[in-house]
Amino acid sequence: MATLPPSPEQQRPPRSRWSKVWHSFDGLAGDTLWSGLHDFAQLVTALLSFYFLLEVLTTEQYGAYLGLYGLLGAFGAVSYAGVGLALLQRLLGEGDEPNEALRSFLSLALLIGVAASAIAIVVGRSTLSLTTVEVVFIVLAELVTVAVVFMTAMLVQAATGFPAASRVKLGVIVLRLSVLLLLVATDNLTIRNLSGGFLILFTVYAAFLVAVHLPRHGYNFSLGWPSTRSMRASIMFSAPMGASKLQTDGDKYLLNVFGFAADAGLYGAAYRVVLLGTLPLLALDTAAFQRFLPKGDGRPGLHWRRSTRLGVLMLVASLVVTAVLFAALPLLDFLFVDDFVEARDIVPWLLLLIPLIATSNTPLNGLLGLGRSDRRMLVYLVTAIVSVVLYLVLIPPYGWQGALVATVVSEVFLSVAGWSTLWYYQRAADRTRLLESPDSVLSEV
Repeated sequence: MATLPPSPEQQRPPRSRWSKVWHSFDGLAGDTLWSGLHDFAQLVTALLSFYFLLEVLTTEQYGAYLGLYGLLGAFGAVSYAGVGLALLQRLLGEGDEPNEALRSFLSLALLIGVAASAIAIVVGRSTLSLTTVEVVFIVLAELVTVAVVFMTAMLVQAATGFPAASRVKLGVIVLRLSVLLLLVATDNLTIRNLSGGFLILFTVYAAFLVAVHLPRHGYNFSLGWPSTRSMRASIMFSAPMGASKLQTDGDKYLLNVFGFAADAGLYGAAYRVVLLGTLPLLALDTAAFQRFLPKGDGRPGLHWRRSTRLGVLMLVASLVVTAVLFAALPLLDFLFVDDFVEARDIVPWLLLLIPLIATSNTPLNGLLGLGRSDRRMLVYLVTAIVSVVLYLVLIPPYGWQGALVATVVSEVFLSVAGWSTLWYYQRAADRTRLLESPDSVLSEV
């Protein structure tokens, strides 16, 4: 089995006291802290962006802006997020040769990203009230340059650990915040200037990661034609992630398509507030993800127990977060300027999503440990179909209310389908092992 090359970090002399503190976080708790730091920074940036953009955009303009990002959520999941997780699974779960994996998976992410960018530019320009320059800048920044950053983070995570990957991804957030604050300070905040700044700085950052940062972790950058194995592995992650993003973000895009751009702006503004509750929980889910990749030792019920333990923790935490956020809503009125004051009435209804989103992905991660990535993909795809059908049926007559109902119903469907599928295949795996080696299974029970 191939092993990751030793990074220069692993060969350095003993660290100083402050360096030891920086690198002392370990295990799920430490990874969750790093994930939480990343998501908190992302949340602060999103809220500041939300607040300042509301000052300069109408509800229709803001709705179109969020509509494009809703469209790019699905494209990004397919073009690099799913490919990156497949890369991580191949390195940590299957022991692929690191530089060969880099060459194949990074090339695949860039190829899909360029193709997805061309499609997204055409679709976004023809269906949303944004200029061509705005659409091109946003699409290239989010689907090409961010793809390089994300893939670098996955490579660094495989070589050094989750905290190092979080620091790579934090770089993008710092750049987003820097561009935003600079434009606000100079009174030049527009969608065009914001997206153009993102594209320039993300490109510079991606070049630095490829030329300088990856070699520090033992990688040699090169590109080549993606292998069949990398394509096959990526499909198992990209398809469900794209379906999941279509389910959660497709409503914001379709609200624009069906003539509810103002509704999309109000609904999107309310959704930003709900991110206060979901991001800390998703931080825990992100930190726990790689712990589901190893197949384990085959003990009966292993992956069901892993999933239920995390699921119970996520459920309890989500209920607490929901209650706290509901109680704090009067303190958040300052976020809604005059044109967006109606969004305050949408927020309480969206709070229903927090416990659903927090617990729906956990059983599907358990399916990875059982080697059932194909069934995991199927659950996500069926859920996406259900959600899109509901969007098409409910959004035209009801606007944001229809989008909300469709989202809640599809999240319930995903949760029920995920836990049922995990239960079924865990029992099937236990029965198979019992037939193959009954003595060892009985001794473990």
